[in-house]
Amino acid sequence: MRPWPFISLIGTVAVCSTFLVNLWFSSSVPKRSLPIFTTIEEDFIAVERSGQTVHIASLRGSVCAFAYLYTVCPHGCAAVVGEMSRLKETHGSRPDFQLVSVSVLPERDQPEFFRNYAEAIGVKPTDPWWFLRAERPAMEAFMTGVLKLEAAKAIPPDERFNPLEVYEHDLRIVLVDRQQRVRGYYAVFHPQQEIANLMRERLHSDTLTLLDEPITTTP
Repeated sequence: MRPWPFISLIGTVAVCSTFLVNLWFSSSVPKRSLPIFTTIEEDFIAVERSGQTVHIASLRGSVCAFAYLYTVCPHGCAAVVGEMSRLKETHGSRPDFQLVSVSVLPERDQPEFFRNYAEAIGVKPTDPWWFLRAERPAMEAFMTGVLKLEAAKAIPPDERFNPLEVYEHDLRIVLVDRQQRVRGYYAVFHPQQEIANLMRERLHSDTLTLLDEPITTTP
């Protein structure tokens, strides 16, 4: 008897055994559970780029990504907007997904300004991406008091490296589940590129995890 059929049989058995072990392992090891940091219990009312008044409470049932937006930010905001755009391209066709950008400088960012900005970065009026402005006290109460981001701070004129750099603000993206619970913070702009890359990968994988969770009506 020639050895080749026997060797081939052994190889086939080995491959099948490896497949079965991997299948058992993947089904027996639970996925990474995302923490619950806080819950959005108060509504936030703001004006969207369309000019319409919108309510954050109306997004219950959708997975949402929130972030500050400083439209003339000379550096870090580009990374944040870039990752939000990637999320839009990946999940924008889903009815249960929403992006929310909140103005750091509501005194200037009127709806018309936001419409022009959104068009410039390729966001259509029908895309699931809100660009919001609200009076500063309401904006700060939501972004810092509810989402637990750091408050935007004015930069003294003598400390500005760029004339447009009037405010410094938190550059993390906040991921919120369908029950409006905060499930993650992602520093997609970080001085250490390895950390930034890790945060970007985790943002996208965690978003998919939340979108894959079964829809429930339980508050």
